Amino acid sequence: MSDLLKNIDARSGFARASKLEVLMFTLGKDRRSGHEETFGINVFKVREVMHVPEITRSPEQHSSVEGMANLHGAMVPVIDLAKYIGVETDGKPETMIVTGYNGQKQGFLVRAVGNILLLDWSAMRVPPAMLLEETDGLVTSITELKDGRLVMMLDAERILAETGCFDNEEMVFKNVQAHGKEHDAISGNESLAALNRISPSFDEMPTKMVREEEKPDVGDGNLSQVDARPVLMGSSKMEILLFSLGGNERFGINVRRIKEVCPAGNITRTPNMPAGVDGIVLLHGQVIPILNLASFMGLHPQERHRTMMVTEFNNHLLGFLVQRVERMIRVDCDLIRASEEIPSGNGALITAIAELEDGSLVSIVDVEHILAKAFGAAVVGNVEKVDSDRDLCVFFADDFVVARKKIAEVLERMGIRHIQAANGNEAWGRLKEMAEIAQSKGTKLNQQIQVVLTDTEMPEMDGYALTQHIKSDPRFDGIPVVMHSSLTADANRALGQRAGVDYYVPEFDSMMLSSILRPLLC
Repeated sequence: MSDLLKNIDARSGFARASKLEVLMFTLGKDRRSGHEETFGINVFKVREVMHVPEITRSPEQHSSVEGMANLHGAMVPVIDLAKYIGVETDGKPETMIVTGYNGQKQGFLVRAVGNILLLDWSAMRVPPAMLLEETDGLVTSITELKDGRLVMMLDAERILAETGCFDNEEMVFKNVQAHGKEHDAISGNESLAALNRISPSFDEMPTKMVREEEKPDVGDGNLSQVDARPVLMGSSKMEILLFSLGGNERFGINVRRIKEVCPAGNITRTPNMPAGVDGIVLLHGQVIPILNLASFMGLHPQERHRTMMVTEFNNHLLGFLVQRVERMIRVDCDLIRASEEIPSGNGALITAIAELEDGSLVSIVDVEHILAKAFGAAVVGNVEKVDSDRDLCVFFADDFVVARKKIAEVLERMGIRHIQAANGNEAWGRLKEMAEIAQSKGTKLNQQIQVVLTDTEMPEMDGYALTQHIKSDPRFDGIPVVMHSSLTADANRALGQRAGVDYYVPEFDSMMLSSILRPLLC
């Protein structure tokens, strides 16, 4: 232990270097998940590591604040990190990490401490924005150990601020008097193993490299086609990847959404996870949230799912845990029906129903709706109105209910009238009807509609086919087509251009969308 403390005392040598020293610790095994996660704190903030001292209880404090401890004649607040994070552990904390923030000392109760990691800052990975919002920024960054475990860096200053354990001026516990004898840090005669009651050294425990040893549970289909998948632009076909969640129902996802299929590997549970989110993994250098699709949809499989479908949404990656991936199929679009009116159950999370050649049905999951429900929908920012004397109108098509609401909100804030459709087929039917009426009256349709805005993937007819119909009909001359999509690959933009799309919005962003629409409406 003396070596550990010496290393902490010598930490200032890295203050100006591109290095970061991290003191690893655990909070104990989580009773709910059965996992024992690894956390870290910047060594630069650590003052001492010691056994849990005698603690004086303080009334009317945050539920995670255990009280005060007498440390070298000074009273310091003591916070139980497991209680703060919400981890139900299998035992009591046995170690206190003493930190210094704003010139004040605090104690964090943990189960055990490990070694000090010396890392390049470049080895730290920031969680995706949607995950940071859900965890309230508690986990600031993540790094991966050689054995595959993830170390989560906690924002200690946030914890102290939320628990009321420091103020910019003075400690809130200033009136609490010392009680009991002091407790010194662990002496040089005690080893790190003596402090650890869980294992000789938790950071040296062997960890199974699941990602390398396991294989995803897939059927006989050629899943290599997922990485090189052809997009059937305007071909009246949709490619669907079939998968199972453990029951009799068959599910599918648009192949364009899939980046890869792989084993889930070692999933690390982060604090304050949304319901249905099992944790995170580090894949190809990116932190990816892992959503247990069966749990999220209210199903209760008997076995643990280990196969992961990596999907893309608004330039973010997300892993869906499923029991088994079967094969990839191509289905005629006229055999796919929108499912907005499916009552109760999982209907709200299903975007369409596809009928296979054998008469069986496949429920196609709504990725956008699932993500919006798990992590919250995008917030529409401060959008300025369009200054125009004309009655302006935008026609838009999107099969995603939340997306239609957000687009409508953007247009209403811009002061633009709008007409909407739930899929490409409905949109084309209504547009043709409007064109026929305008033609019979001897007027031009571009006087009624200034812009057509369409999603890329929709049941019955996708945005590419819709665009081709519009661009091949002279009655729609002078009406630009704007395509928006949560699919951010360059290939999707290129496909849109080949179909005749005039402008492409790679993800839903209210400011970006309004900035593209504004010059088209003025």
